[in-house]
Amino acid sequence: MQFSSDVENMFTQEEIEDILKDEQYFYIEHAEKNWLNRYFKIKAIANETKVPSIISSISDMPHGSSNFKKSKTEMFAIKTIQASEWLEILHSTIHSLSPIEQKLIELKYLRKRNDGSRYSDEVIYPQLFVGKTRYYEIKKEALEILGRHLYGVFAERGFS
Repeated sequence: MQFSSDVENMFTQEEIEDILKDEQYFYIEHAEKNWLNRYFKIKAIANETKVPSIISSISDMPHGSSNFKKSKTEMFAIKTIQASEWLEILHSTIHSLSPIEQKLIELKYLRKRNDGSRYSDEVIYPQLFVGKTRYYEIKKEALEILGRHLYGVFAERGFS
């Protein structure tokens, strides 16, 4: 208890609110930039059916050597599997949100119009039966939750 009271005395209420706001913005940006904005690209990789050229290469280099080339087929398979895992993690995280947050994320980030662009917020909030102000509150909260849950995922594997 002493520690928290010491911390409270170190910062003003305004400074604490600024820190929390910066943290919230960080997670929102992470969810959008690293996950939702990449959704369609990763989905295309996961669903790609093109088979790379199957040409074997023979090398006298040991398998652990940095000059050893992995086969194109192997690299393609690994990339497809990683993309599928990425999508599975994103979808399961989205399903952990409330139903209205799930619907908002789906309409805003996981669907596109016929011309390939995203739906605007003005088109989405009436579909959710909420006002504009409430829509932006829900959107901010959903993105922050996604960012917090997805932060650090795949970092240990180096998948990008």
